[in-house]
Amino acid sequence: MLGPIIAVTMTVADLAPIEAAYGGYLGYKVVERGQISGELAEVWGTPLVAGKSYMVMQPESGANCFLRFIAIDEYPDYKPLTTYGWNSTEILVKDVDAVYEKLKSSPFEVVGTPRNLSTTDKIKAMQVIGPAKELLYLTTVTDPAFGLGMAESFVDRPFIVINGGRDIAELIGFYRDVLKNKVSEPQPVRMSALNKVRGFDLELKHPLSTVDIGGPFLIEIDQYPAGTVDRVTRPGDLPPSTALVAFEVQSLAKIGVPFVKPPAIIQGRPYNGRRVGVIKGPSGELHELIETPNLNNR
Repeated sequence: MLGPIIAVTMTVADLAPIEAAYGGYLGYKVVERGQISGELAEVWGTPLVAGKSYMVMQPESGANCFLRFIAIDEYPDYKPLTTYGWNSTEILVKDVDAVYEKLKSSPFEVVGTPRNLSTTDKIKAMQVIGPAKELLYLTTVTDPAFGLGMAESFVDRPFIVINGGRDIAELIGFYRDVLKNKVSEPQPVRMSALNKVRGFDLELKHPLSTVDIGGPFLIEIDQYPAGTVDRVTRPGDLPPSTALVAFEVQSLAKIGVPFVKPPAIIQGRPYNGRRVGVIKGPSGELHELIETPNLNNR
């Protein structure tokens, strides 16, 4: 059973503009820099990533949930929201309207202005594309009853990751039947950013379910429309944009999916000497699992 999100990893062409954008406009701070070890690259099954420079950034709130950026060779043909797999990271913010005003003149391209969700007026979100073609949802939650937490800084932590697939039933089966997490029944929901980027009617609804991963975190699983394609990834490399999502799990031995490579103990953030393994989802998306035996006692 997947537990909380610990880190979202994005691949970029250059770390400097990312640090300037996330630091200057979102208040994130660099808490670790280095080069990806050969041992970690082996766990990922991505030998081309060994030795590549990375940085780990933490929200101003100090939440134990990170964004990691790795500088790899660019994928010039990648376009957001046109491929299956990890497509977006949703981040809590205190006041999405104020964030919108700040980001109007920034390295982030606004593709969806602040709007209430089609299902509730207690959650309001906007969408931006960052300097590395990464899509972010920036979201204000005003009702603690949702169990998603509320922002403790102007821009806080990731709390939802979005996985787009060709068949929502396949995604539901993976998370519910294989990984043993609770999954909601699909419902049609407006997806403003997807509709805008793909040239659809902005009010068009698509099937959406959520995966309960414990605590104030969720995985959103979406059925993406016809015309979506598999994400092109170089052999031995990480995918473009949102490449990996790291989750805590109580035991790697209980995971009913083969690991890409044998798990190993990894140092540095976000692992801190814990055992790590990677599995692939139905669209080839990478789930990084960090073994945390005392997870249920937190």
